[in-house]
Amino acid sequence: MYEKIIKELNPKPKFNLKWYKEEDLYSEGEIEDIIINLIVENKPEEYIKAISEQFNWSTYYHLTHLRKNILNWYAFDKEATVLEIGCGLGAITSVLCENCKEVTAVELSKKRATAALLRCREKDNLEIIVGNLNDIKFDKKFDYITLIGVLEYQGSYTNTSDPYCDFLKKIKGLLKPEGKLLIAIENQYGLKYWCGAREDHTGIPFDGMNQYTLTERKIRTFSKKALEDLIKRSGFKRTYFYYPMPDYKLPTVIYSQDFLPRNENMQNVRYYYVPDKATLLAQEENIYKDIIQNNVFEFFSNSYLVECSDSDDIGKIIFASMSSERIPEYRIGTRFTKDNKVEKFSLVKSFGENHIVQIKENENNLKMHGIKVCPSKIEGRKIILDYIDAPLCEEYLLNLLSENKLNLACKIWDNLYEQIIKSSEEVPFEKNILYTFGLKINSDREVYGNILKTGYLDMILRNAFFIEEKMYWFDQEWILENIPAKYILYRALKEFYISFPDMNKKLPMEKMIKRYHMQNIWKDFETLEALFVSSVMDQKHLSLSNVFRGSDKERCISNINKILNI
Repeated sequence: MYEKIIKELNPKPKFNLKWYKEEDLYSEGEIEDIIINLIVENKPEEYIKAISEQFNWSTYYHLTHLRKNILNWYAFDKEATVLEIGCGLGAITSVLCENCKEVTAVELSKKRATAALLRCREKDNLEIIVGNLNDIKFDKKFDYITLIGVLEYQGSYTNTSDPYCDFLKKIKGLLKPEGKLLIAIENQYGLKYWCGAREDHTGIPFDGMNQYTLTERKIRTFSKKALEDLIKRSGFKRTYFYYPMPDYKLPTVIYSQDFLPRNENMQNVRYYYVPDKATLLAQEENIYKDIIQNNVFEFFSNSYLVECSDSDDIGKIIFASMSSERIPEYRIGTRFTKDNKVEKFSLVKSFGENHIVQIKENENNLKMHGIKVCPSKIEGRKIILDYIDAPLCEEYLLNLLSENKLNLACKIWDNLYEQIIKSSEEVPFEKNILYTFGLKINSDREVYGNILKTGYLDMILRNAFFIEEKMYWFDQEWILENIPAKYILYRALKEFYISFPDMNKKLPMEKMIKRYHMQNIWKDFETLEALFVSSVMDQKHLSLSNVFRGSDKERCISNINKILNI
């Protein structure tokens, strides 16, 4: 069907049909043809535009760049060989090609494999094999094997009395002695399921928690303990568990067994997406605070990414966060390594390291103004700094508020404002960015306070450690020229109170606004903030992804009422 297109585009990967049995055992139907046409007609950086023109859950899920976040932070060996089992429509294949020397991708469906071929048509280090892994004979072993959303189906595709274990045993035989298997799979007891989301594979709410007795499909997921036992029973000596948030399909944050969330404010998390909200009974994001405080986050994590090996050399990365909903040139990843380093890197290699260099320049300029900055260096395409085991200013403030030390809490805000003013030279009011934008602003110039030549917008309490009563800054990504110092304070206040709304009861934000005489200029800053956000965020992607956000209180109430009326 696609032979003519393949011939015209002349893709660089090898396309191996030797093991194909002329039958596609897995398909989503006609939507796959639509997605293939979008892949043919658009470059990867244009997929969001393509999604908006053919908007539905399938096109969004298969083409959004968030899919890459499950592995684009992982510390692959650049000279490694990789076997990707179940590459689907190629959402993750390109990440493997960009980070490893050779990639072999296996896919049951010829149509889906064709999508991967066309999507990765510029990758000359890729071979795609169409067929069932259980039938294919390989002439080499691999450094890495990936099972992303594949293990759960082996009750259907591995015809033995113990299909999940036997499948993993076969895979282990394809690994080099020090090789690593990466498994991504939903958690049978993920919090999204307790909130009423349909089981991902059967479509039946609470099916997994009912031990899959509500359906007869040969598909299942596992609890953390059951998954760990299965992996070790199949012969692997070591496992390392990661916890992708909101789950492995569209993650923005990756926690690990050595780095769990400290509070409900999980950096960059976009809570679980729900294409169908007809069965939701609770709002997932409202529950994490109690789950974390009760030390049961690992049991309720929506899904797992497990690193499996006979080697002790696993768990090199213990945390990762991806700022993925920005425009491509500003998409940045952050990861913490086991050897106590923090690395910041560009998620889109074609845009180089310009933004990384800008971050380093910002920190150097702050140091020149007497602001304490965490030491860092640039190596290649990364900024690297030592991991600092100290409380963030945000955490220190939370502790003060929890102890009702309100005067000390106010002093933290005062200290922050002083640091902001100190960070740059002043310029005359006439250069105020609000004024030059032609916005209608307050006529009382004094209410805006100092106008800074360079405003460091990331001087918020989450981006500073509190060490020996002093603030030490990091992650200073954004600057604007001729900015009121109070605008930066506005950003810090807004970030804190949105993240921790309960703190309004302790120290109301309104009181802080009055403390810094910002009542009459707050709306001006909201206007400026909207302009800034629109310049760095991928607005089209945000608007599309928000359609599937699981948070919908009114729908939960409606669904509960339906149950009560039965």
